[in-house]
Amino acid sequence: MMLVMLIVASTCCAPFTYGQIMDFGNVLGVAQGKSPWSSENDYYYDTLNPEHAQPVITSPAQQFLINEGDNVVFPCVVTNLGEYNLIWRHGDKLLWILLEKNGERLEQEMTMGDSRLSLEGTALSLRDVQGEDAGSYTCEISSKPPRTLNHTLDVRVPPAVFPANNRSVVTVKMGSSVTIACLPYGKPRPSITWSLKRCEWLIASLHVSQGRKLTRAPSGNRLVVTNAQPEDNGMYTCTADNGAPTTAKAVITLQVMFPPKVRVEEEEVITGVSYSATLACFVEAEPMAKVNWYRKGDIPVDPLRLVKKMDVRRRYSLQFDMVTLEDFGVYTCNATNYMGNSSAVIHLTGRPKPVRYFSSPQGDENTTYTLVWDVESYAPVLTYTISYGNESDPEDQWVNLMVPGTSSSSSLHSSSHTFDNLQPGATYNVQVTATNEFGESDVNETFAFSTLREAGNISPEGDKPTGDQHPHPPSHQSQDVVSETDEEEEPSQVTPIKDAATVGTTDGEGAKPTLQEPQVIHDGVATAESSASAQDSAAPTLTPAERRTQMGAFLTAIILSCFFS
Repeated sequence: MMLVMLIVASTCCAPFTYGQIMDFGNVLGVAQGKSPWSSENDYYYDTLNPEHAQPVITSPAQQFLINEGDNVVFPCVVTNLGEYNLIWRHGDKLLWILLEKNGERLEQEMTMGDSRLSLEGTALSLRDVQGEDAGSYTCEISSKPPRTLNHTLDVRVPPAVFPANNRSVVTVKMGSSVTIACLPYGKPRPSITWSLKRCEWLIASLHVSQGRKLTRAPSGNRLVVTNAQPEDNGMYTCTADNGAPTTAKAVITLQVMFPPKVRVEEEEVITGVSYSATLACFVEAEPMAKVNWYRKGDIPVDPLRLVKKMDVRRRYSLQFDMVTLEDFGVYTCNATNYMGNSSAVIHLTGRPKPVRYFSSPQGDENTTYTLVWDVESYAPVLTYTISYGNESDPEDQWVNLMVPGTSSSSSLHSSSHTFDNLQPGATYNVQVTATNEFGESDVNETFAFSTLREAGNISPEGDKPTGDQHPHPPSHQSQDVVSETDEEEEPSQVTPIKDAATVGTTDGEGAKPTLQEPQVIHDGVATAESSASAQDSAAPTLTPAERRTQMGAFLTAIILSCFFS
């Protein structure tokens, strides 16, 4: 009815001014941004623009996840735009207006000074995306009713992470529980992983891997360490990752306080007068311990004469450039912190080191064996103590004997001893210690050697020897005679006579013959000789010394016969 009244009034009265028309517009709600053709008004009208002629947005709405610093294009494909306006908004902020009129494209940028924005046709382009660019982007056409398209932009902000409460160092007493945490930042929210790198001195002490994943299951950005122990010391790294090209890390150092633990590098250091020596101990402690060296328990080491050092492995050393006689003795490495103290003892001595054996375990004689050894001693060796016995005998029944020591221009001394009257085919155990003016060496591992079986006990074709085949006992020729023979004759120049039942081999350099299995010869001569020898008992087995003596006598007889002939 109101509309009808207006029409009637317009025909009867003078024309309305523009201001009057606007007043009517206020009444109709136009000033409030409402269309005069709104359905809220009670009227009937014909559509000015048919539906098929209205602009249409054909692009779908999208959600974008962009790394900070990248570029993005928001599509908005429109058909039948005609002379309608196209507007881009970021939330409530107007970004761009596009108008095409009479075939001419008119653009108006509303965000002055932001060169990152531009139009690509009807699409909006944004370069160098920043975190504050995230939100809703709307493409709107000023049709009645308006057509809109909403895109969502999420900006992936590279992660950052910081220690909780800015505590990059966390200290706790041994046996307590502690929580270490880090605070991650970024979009989307980063995930956290933990790793541990132990301190270098702890790696050397505990022999553990330098980097490893934690065995305790981490809980997000917080890590709980229960019953903290020294091996929990180290640098805990929390790594934040949200898929951005880069990750972020924060390092939190955990210091578990515990009293010192001292272990020596060597319990005994062997040296000599005028030689150098180094005593060393490893100290584990948190906080770092104060280390002092004492001599004979409570006498501080002279700091003016000796050099004390400490390396990254917390190895503390005491160096002697030139040991004197008064330096030998017991030294103590003592470590102290406010959690407690501990110490370890090192002996500086001049006594010999344990003996080392060089003989073959298998001897090449039936009743004798020569043992060869050496020993490191900075002072002359006074005596060697030898204990030996058959392996079937208890150790308290072993034979003990002493042989003269040796002196050498170097610290290495070599010696040997020949055992006589041994049982053929038996195994013996032996121990040798060396003694000098500073004491006796420790007993090295027991050395075992075996003698050869007698030739008469080895029968051809594996048969056992008969009852009348008993070997003759070894000769008891004096050692003096053997020594004289050794000086007169060179063993390597004489070929000893071998028994018919044995075959000896030499290495071409005067090596002792090696007994082998007897060989049966089936020619006539060998048979005759075998028949002749069958009437007597088996030929006696001569020792090398007896053979050399026999050969010397034989050569002497030949020389005398030539002289008198």
